Amino acid sequence: MDIYGFLLLPLLLVCISHFILGITKILLFSKKKLPPGPKGLPILGSLLSIGDRPHESLTKLAKTYGPLMTVKFGLVNIVIASSADMAREILQKNDQAFLGRPTPDAVAAEKNYDMSMVWASGQSPHWKKLRKICNSQVFTTQRLDKLQDLRHQMMKKMIERVDGARKTREGIHVGRLVFGTTLNLLSNTMFSGDMFDVRSDEMKELKELIANMMELAGRPNIADYLPFLKPFDPQGIRRGMMVSYDGLHKLFDDIIGRRIKRRVCEEGRFGDFLDVLLDYTEQHGPEHLTYQNVKILLMTYTLT
Repeated sequence: MDIYGFLLLPLLLVCISHFILGITKILLFSKKKLPPGPKGLPILGSLLSIGDRPHESLTKLAKTYGPLMTVKFGLVNIVIASSADMAREILQKNDQAFLGRPTPDAVAAEKNYDMSMVWASGQSPHWKKLRKICNSQVFTTQRLDKLQDLRHQMMKKMIERVDGARKTREGIHVGRLVFGTTLNLLSNTMFSGDMFDVRSDEMKELKELIANMMELAGRPNIADYLPFLKPFDPQGIRRGMMVSYDGLHKLFDDIIGRRIKRRVCEEGRFGDFLDVLLDYTEQHGPEHLTYQNVKILLMTYTLT
């Protein structure tokens, strides 16, 4: 055996072991009672038959198999509800049974993803604690009412931008305009306007990071459907997300660090979401809410 064969042998063994493990899990899971659905191809399932218009393909399948069906994407069984009544059964009447959700490989690129309210288990003490803090400190009726003027200002600026483009007969990208307006509203809500000027380098960097992460997260990732490919990241999605997450962490670390220094004097307090969370940490101690928790919360609100 030459040197190349010797080096490739461990890689081949890893691939085979992951493949066997994935097949074993699928065979064990397939014994459970699942809704009807297309059988699909071995290993690939129905991936090739979904096409580039999945909503239309799934609508056609629902006419054959009913409002609750099982579609196999690769080695993953996915139960799909396609009617209002079935969605109500899942989201309202049986919501506790469906709290768990699979974590996409792109999300798992963030090493602290399980600290987020979006991906933490809905039954975990950590998730319940974060929800209680947000409901009692951040999303109160009084605090949200104070943001009404800010929302009106953001909408007014967007309308003025459209009107200005109309007068000059300038083309305008509606999607980018709405995205920028939403991001400006979020940044002003969380960090205050003078902390995040729309012309600042930080705002430009944040927009680029979020746009890149949305583009990567929106790509169909073959590793999500063929789990034995996850260690190899064949499309480079995880690697790209890790770079963006690192940039986002650095940006938020800088923002929070500057705010903590400015809070030494009373003029450095703005009463925004960041101040509310930092006040809670100072009053109750890091055992209730750490600065890492604060950062992850702010990142979650920004990305969702």
